[in-house]
Amino acid sequence: MKNLTTMILTAAALMTPASAGILFTYEAAGVQFTTVAGATTETFDSKSLGAFSGASAIGTYSSGGVINSGNAWGGSNQTNHIDVGAQSGTTDYSIDFGKNIYYFGFYWGAGDAQNEVQFYQGLTKLATFKVGDIAAGLSSAYWGNPNNGQNKGEPYVYLNFTADAGTPFNKVVFHNNGTGTGFETDSHSIYDQPINPPGVPEPSTWAMMAGAAAALVALKRRS
Repeated sequence: MKNLTTMILTAAALMTPASAGILFTYEAAGVQFTTVAGATTETFDSKSLGAFSGASAIGTYSSGGVINSGNAWGGSNQTNHIDVGAQSGTTDYSIDFGKNIYYFGFYWGAGDAQNEVQFYQGLTKLATFKVGDIAAGLSSAYWGNPNNGQNKGEPYVYLNFTADAGTPFNKVVFHNNGTGTGFETDSHSIYDQPINPPGVPEPSTWAMMAGAAAALVALKRRS
């Protein structure tokens, strides 16, 4: 009979939720950069403030985003970051990576329910993550800007989105539902090879892992 721990992990892996083969995890509270070794990152620190589009370290940005300096709402370690929504007067911008990507991470500041990120392969939308829904599972340690303690009413978190080997993506779209709020992000990171998901699993993953463990423990006791 297989080792019980191996069985639990195998069952949990099979039950891990995904949207078209893409799942999310998040880093520990206060982490503001990717933990994926070898990832390529655009920090925006060398970009001029104001409207931004064009080539970057990770791909080509469309128009629609605007770069701001660090403030209460965004910026890894209070540095330049890119926004859409209230700051730009637009609702969307995209990043075309120009190749297949299996990992995309970003620091999300001052999150709200209007924020969402969409993943594409060509013209096909693979997945949409409403970042406001992600916020519902975060502990109180994530609420408030970790750099200056401001804006305690909104969460700040580094998110990791990982595709399985059969579901690479080549474009992401940052969307804000209107211009009444902003979608502030920084430290956009990519990796073009399949990887194991970094960070802390989302709450639904923990719940299913616990359920799988409990079922297998019961099975072991009956054997």
